[in-house]
Amino acid sequence: MNLLPSPEQQQIVDTLKAFLSEKAPVSRLREHGALGNPDQALWQELGQLGFLGLGLSEDSGGVGLTSADEALVYREFGRHLISVSVFGATLGAHIAASSGDQGVLSSLLSGTTTVGVGNLFSDAHLHQEGCSGEFHWFEAREAQFVLLLDESGAALIATEDCADRRKVNATDASLALERATLRNVKPRCWIGSEAAQIHTRALLLTAAYATGMAEATRDMAVEYAKDREQFGKPIGSFQAVKHMCADMAIRTEAAQSQTFFASLVFAENRDDLALQVVSSKIVAVDTALKNAAVNIQVHGAYGFTAEADAHHYLKRAHVTDQLWGDLRTQRIRLLSLSPTAQ
Repeated sequence: MNLLPSPEQQQIVDTLKAFLSEKAPVSRLREHGALGNPDQALWQELGQLGFLGLGLSEDSGGVGLTSADEALVYREFGRHLISVSVFGATLGAHIAASSGDQGVLSSLLSGTTTVGVGNLFSDAHLHQEGCSGEFHWFEAREAQFVLLLDESGAALIATEDCADRRKVNATDASLALERATLRNVKPRCWIGSEAAQIHTRALLLTAAYATGMAEATRDMAVEYAKDREQFGKPIGSFQAVKHMCADMAIRTEAAQSQTFFASLVFAENRDDLALQVVSSKIVAVDTALKNAAVNIQVHGAYGFTAEADAHHYLKRAHVTDQLWGDLRTQRIRLLSLSPTAQ
């Protein structure tokens, strides 16, 4: 199995990288401050370029590529800290396509309809007849729908159907966060967990997003260690800093390899799919958290300031950890897999 991107895949990555470098540098979060995330302005352009429907069949209006291609794209989204509502757009399109709602699907693929991300908080129950429980809603203030997802299935809920919601402060101030309570709200679109393997796909894309963050923080630390001088020498010449950067590189290589392998296993629908995808989220998110913390350490006192970009990666890594089950939840899930899944 070849883990390296093909020339065609690399062309997709290069196109997206050029687009995001121009339209969504990480510095935008510093400039935007605590007013929320400006990325929804990108959705229509991403839709026109085909990135919101990359893994959907051409019959459904998508590009017809595989989960491996989706993972490569999400790796770039993670590098640029694109709003987590991009998960709502991509996964929402899979839900709409599988449920047969062409109207919602078309609006999602074009980027004209936005989807927030609902994360389970307590006493949650998802069902096609109604969804109940408490949730954290990310980026849902101006969204038309919210994505709810667990191992039982996935739903798109109209935000207007939930009256009990309140703003709460987020550690990552660039993301809008609310606490919402649902009381038997009927989904606009619903699919079971096996349709589009939606829960597994969500874990894989989260792992790819975290891998991109790990790569970015590794690169930031190395570049800063080359430029910052102390005692007349670049700090990267000191053994302690060298070892920190080397450890970041090794962790990132492990996250890349596991995530790429899991994406190919997903594309081939192999029997060990659950094992590889859950493992990819564990390894990638753990790496994103550790690399983000070490990146701040390499930057020294400057790394803790609002003027630096380093803190955005640490905050977003903690958000990514929570999506669809944190590291502890994923480790429990890994241990509970049946022998045939391993």
